[in-house]
Amino acid sequence: MMVNILLVDSNLVYRKGVLSILGDYPEFRVVGEACNCGEALDKTGEIQPDIVIMDIFAGDGEGVEAITFLRQKFPGVKMIILTLSSKEGDLLQALKAGARGYLFKNAAPMELIECIRLIASSDAIVSPSKAIGLFEGQANNVNRNWGNRLSPREKEVLRLVAQGATNKEIASNCYVSETTIKAHLRKILEKMSVRNRAEAVAQAAIKGLLNEL
Repeated sequence: MMVNILLVDSNLVYRKGVLSILGDYPEFRVVGEACNCGEALDKTGEIQPDIVIMDIFAGDGEGVEAITFLRQKFPGVKMIILTLSSKEGDLLQALKAGARGYLFKNAAPMELIECIRLIASSDAIVSPSKAIGLFEGQANNVNRNWGNRLSPREKEVLRLVAQGATNKEIASNCYVSETTIKAHLRKILEKMSVRNRAEAVAQAAIKGLLNEL
């Protein structure tokens, strides 16, 4: 199956580098390039790619807003964020907005290729160093009722985690200690059968529940 790709990055040299890498794989076809998020929105409407590979800070720096808009207007298009940012908050915001992949720009070429293949063929979420490797099939093996088993406070904590808040910020927002927040997080991870806060957000994203928190 041919995978049509739109490549979005303000750095022309970097775009051409990725284009060269993808050119070695006949299963991929770069059908368009854009240098900023606004141009990406226009070109997505014109060419209807299968996957958009985007720097979250491309050009106008409105990557999260662009992801949200693209997901709403073109739900069949999948997005991979390729960026220099290693901030957990950027990762979580991108996942919440609807990105299916998040890789660093210094990732090995094969890691990018595997990421594209995986996302093109499934509803997987891929993140740096495979910190999140959740397939839809794996998600189906998790208790589907975990959302109902989270307490109102646990849902509030998970919502704040999805927004990229630190434990200290969550504690301040909830008027409790960081120790209490850590206890809530342990219970959340246990109920959701995940290993860390990033996987918790990914699990909620897969089930489409982030907007309900």
